[in-house]
Amino acid sequence: MFVLSIRKGKATSLISVVLIIIVLLAAIIWVYCRNDRQTKVDRSNAIQVTRSVVAEQAVAVAGPDFFIEYRLERDKARSEKSDLLREIIKNSKTDNAREKAQETILKMVLEKQQETELESLIKTKGYSDALVFIKDNSVSAVVKTDSLSREEVVQVADVISRVSGCKAENITISAKP
Repeated sequence: MFVLSIRKGKATSLISVVLIIIVLLAAIIWVYCRNDRQTKVDRSNAIQVTRSVVAEQAVAVAGPDFFIEYRLERDKARSEKSDLLREIIKNSKTDNAREKAQETILKMVLEKQQETELESLIKTKGYSDALVFIKDNSVSAVVKTDSLSREEVVQVADVISRVSGCKAENITISAKP
């Protein structure tokens, strides 16, 4: 009887950990998908360049720079997720849940480093600012410019592909003034 109650307790805590991770992933996906339109580099290398239109909701305060605000939001979401994962590591009763949380934190740190590197490399191409989002096997970039020519999209996609190892068809590039 005592063994049975311990197993139920472990299952309940594991279910709680899984639910928390699912909620965090849903929040991250929501933030990631807030841009209205984006440009895709497709398999045939036929590149369509569009101007990104950002919803009014994405800019919380009138006037501040989109890139600064979005970067702050991204960092805030990561910080909250990191804090939650650290709590899971601290309070987890199973090694498996603890290891998964540690792996997720490590992945977040590596993605953040790679995003920062890519943003800097895109800026060296002459753009005043850029945001890069890495998610699994895809990369999205928002470049601060009125519009992007086909050559500029190819150039930015090439930088992203070389650094991230992501295939061109999995890279999305948007222009945002």
